[in-house]
Amino acid sequence: MCLPSALFRSYHLEVIDIESWGGSFGSTSQMSNLVNLRHFFVPKHRLELHSSICEVGKLKFLEELRRFEVGKETKGFELSQLGELTELGGSLGIYNLEKVQKKDEANELKLVHRNHLHKLILDWFIDRPNKNAEQEENVIESLVPHSNLRDLCIRGHGGANCPSWLGRYLSVENLESLSLCDVSWSTLPPLGKLGFVDAPGEDWHGHVSSQSFHILKRLEIINIPKLQKWAGNEPCHLFSVLEVVIIIDCPELVELPFSHPTSHRAKHDENMSWFPKLRELKVIRCLKLASLPPIPWTQAPCSAEIRKAGSVFGRLVYSKNYKSELSLEIEGKDGQHGVFWNGLAFHNLADLKELKVRNCPPLPLIHLQKLKSLKSLGITGMNNSLLLFEGESYNTECLLPVERIEIEHCGADGKKLTQVLSHFPKLTELEVRRCDKITELGVAVLLQTEMTTPSSSGNEIETEHAQAEQHQTKGEEVEDAAAGGGGLLLLPRQLQELRISGCRGPRLLSDSLGKDSTHGGGLQSLCSLQLFGILDCPRFLSSYSSSASSCFPFPTSLQQLALWGVEGMETLVPLSNLFSLTDLTVHNCGDLRGDGLWPLVTQGRLTQLRISGTPKFFTGSEPSRPHDQEIPSSSSKLEFLLTDDLTGVLTVPICRLLSSSLTQLIFWDNKEMERFAEEQEEALYLHGSLQKLVFSHCTKLQRLPAGLTKLASLNILRIWSCPAIQLLPKDGLPTSLQELEISNCPAIKSLPKNGLPSSLRKLEVPYGISEELKRQCRKLKGTIPIIKDYDD
Repeated sequence: MCLPSALFRSYHLEVIDIESWGGSFGSTSQMSNLVNLRHFFVPKHRLELHSSICEVGKLKFLEELRRFEVGKETKGFELSQLGELTELGGSLGIYNLEKVQKKDEANELKLVHRNHLHKLILDWFIDRPNKNAEQEENVIESLVPHSNLRDLCIRGHGGANCPSWLGRYLSVENLESLSLCDVSWSTLPPLGKLGFVDAPGEDWHGHVSSQSFHILKRLEIINIPKLQKWAGNEPCHLFSVLEVVIIIDCPELVELPFSHPTSHRAKHDENMSWFPKLRELKVIRCLKLASLPPIPWTQAPCSAEIRKAGSVFGRLVYSKNYKSELSLEIEGKDGQHGVFWNGLAFHNLADLKELKVRNCPPLPLIHLQKLKSLKSLGITGMNNSLLLFEGESYNTECLLPVERIEIEHCGADGKKLTQVLSHFPKLTELEVRRCDKITELGVAVLLQTEMTTPSSSGNEIETEHAQAEQHQTKGEEVEDAAAGGGGLLLLPRQLQELRISGCRGPRLLSDSLGKDSTHGGGLQSLCSLQLFGILDCPRFLSSYSSSASSCFPFPTSLQQLALWGVEGMETLVPLSNLFSLTDLTVHNCGDLRGDGLWPLVTQGRLTQLRISGTPKFFTGSEPSRPHDQEIPSSSSKLEFLLTDDLTGVLTVPICRLLSSSLTQLIFWDNKEMERFAEEQEEALYLHGSLQKLVFSHCTKLQRLPAGLTKLASLNILRIWSCPAIQLLPKDGLPTSLQELEISNCPAIKSLPKNGLPSSLRKLEVPYGISEELKRQCRKLKGTIPIIKDYDD
């Protein structure tokens, strides 16, 4: 949908606001007719709507033009057009300035009189084939802004020197933000002591003088290839007000004012004291820069990003995460083991909540203990040792506050991982990925750790002392239990969520460890475990079979279970103790059959079930009939079912059992079925409570069930990526239907002959449908409240 062309004949119009407009705007070539226009508000990603206004100089009252492209067309885009806009303020971006041939053209702009202009972008096309340095110097010398300017960005200028109004004769002293990008200057604005490659001797440029920036808060220096030093031998006013410093792509840069050639911590701290307001530091791809201040440089809120700069870190990001919690991500460099962790100011990280380390040397435990607020720890790509104990016994008192740990692609074996995990008594979530040296998994039942909890009346010192004793005892027993085999990983008993993926070797022990077998083997001793996911670990359940029906691998507390690519179990009978289970996913589990499922459906709490890539799951596993009496359908609590086994699930016993509870049914990724048999359709129609039905990626399915009108409660029908379906049901769709979506089904040519139900409130045909179907849907606009097609 486009805005009407009559809009451009509304000559008295003063404001056009399309910032939230969802449709297309059309051409703005005739907008210059709106001679009284003052404001044209557009989305940030649609600034071409500003740059496309031909003869914009006719809009003499226009107060902001965020993008103007010199010479965009042969006529109507001269720089002199901007000279007519005497009311111009706010933000102005001038692009393609390389097309300005004469100094007089720039003079006609009269920027120095634009006292309401707050932000200015001067842009020369970076990839232009030819540069005329003298001409471009003359042009930028004529583009003198008013002293009220707050934000200046200069990009791609090909002259040899900084313009005098930004350098020797500084006239924009009140700048708050300055960005210099892709300039080839051998002089820069007064930012301190600046040194350049090929400069003779100690030839410094840009010395701080009495004429300098008063309130510059943000500085960006990007791709200035000759910049070698920005030195800081002494404090200055500029340093004291800077809040943001961004340095990117300066390949010859070796020194910054807050860095120091030596690794002396005191000197770094002194230099950083010159920048009391610095809150954001970003240094990227400055490969010769050897020294950076320890991160973070203050306990106050700040952020930092270091990539391919400095001699220590390969990458460092310190900022707030999506939860608005302080997060630190670090990637190491080869050969930096001795000094690596000196690059962090751990004493300033007391509020850190999330730490992720990749390819780093072992993290010293003495540093980790300083992170008093740390809740989440991620360790990736580290070798045999994850923590460095520095001569201390690993069972030394060390009560770390971490609650979640992710370990990926680490060379440590099960024994060393057990040792690491023993230092985190508050750990409740653990994820282990691609750790190939783990061969077995178990839970040590340690009687000594089940000590009497100190009474609530005791003081905090007594409580901490008791926790320390308990922790030390546990460490000793973990060491004893793990001594038998380096591949055995013993899990902390307090875990509530556990995920293991991509570990091809580990096998879950079926026997209990330690002296107490009260809880049984497997993971049953994880009495607080609520979520468990296992992905691509084929041997994990190889100790369990249908014959061992009294041997259960998981604790009864489990509520969510996902089995992906797991083999070994023949049936679900070993899961028959999971009556608290609410969510079960089974994917690519070989010949696993669903025997043992139905008690969880009828007697447990199972509400969501996903079965795919396991072709025998429903075969011969129909609900049982104890004492020849059918289980009443009201006993089922299952509300959501996703499966690729249409044939297996569409049987009368299964559908009757689920008929009163199932509200969502998704047939997904079936590559076999072409048509529904009559008995399968009749089974489907038993689902009287079904509200949402989805057919997705059923590549051979040629038609939908004919009698969908019998699903009297159906509200939502979605048909996704079913290329063989040619017709919607001849008998129409349920009268209860409110939403219909058809996408990537090119063979469907038309809607049902008797039309769509009057209850329909939303029709979506976003992509991959025939032109005939598109036309029919568009004709319904105005009769259905919401119609979304590919044009929207």
